[in-house]
Amino acid sequence: MNKKILIVGGIIVLVLLLGAAAFIGGRLLNGRGLTVVPSGGSGLRLMMNGGQPVSLDVQPAKNLPQTTADVKGIFDHRQDNSIFVGTGKVMMLFQKDQSGNMKTSASHDGPTVEAVITSQTVIYRDVTMDQFNGNPPAGQKMQQVVETGSVADIGQGSMITIWGQKTGDRIIASVLVYTLPPVITK
Repeated sequence: MNKKILIVGGIIVLVLLLGAAAFIGGRLLNGRGLTVVPSGGSGLRLMMNGGQPVSLDVQPAKNLPQTTADVKGIFDHRQDNSIFVGTGKVMMLFQKDQSGNMKTSASHDGPTVEAVITSQTVIYRDVTMDQFNGNPPAGQKMQQVVETGSVADIGQGSMITIWGQKTGDRIIASVLVYTLPPVITK
């Protein structure tokens, strides 16, 4: 009898979890927003349309500066040897076009900062989330994983973290880490 109750209870919990996952996935696929707020260290808070935040506790990779980054935000545009980074609260929208392809757009509520990329700038691509098949484990510390990157890969929807030297209203980047935008399939 107790075994039946455990099995039925487990099935109910599983159905509830699948329903919640379908709800969140549906909101993303139907053009709902995902707010990304850089927090202290290399952590992020993700909020679905202003809902309850989900915090990711990411421990910085050993080969990155162990100080607070000078700029964190989202790629705005590129001009010559400069990348412009939108800072503050970042809102990313995911929408399907008429052919069913996913389109992303992003906005931010902080200033746009110019980061100058030189031949001395070390560029890394953050591949931390590539190790997970789906969502990362909730409430656990994750080790950040980076690999050599290229400024040519940085584009719309890329999250950017920069350490460097502030000169006037711009920053000369010494280390730049970028994360490609999330891929959501139909």
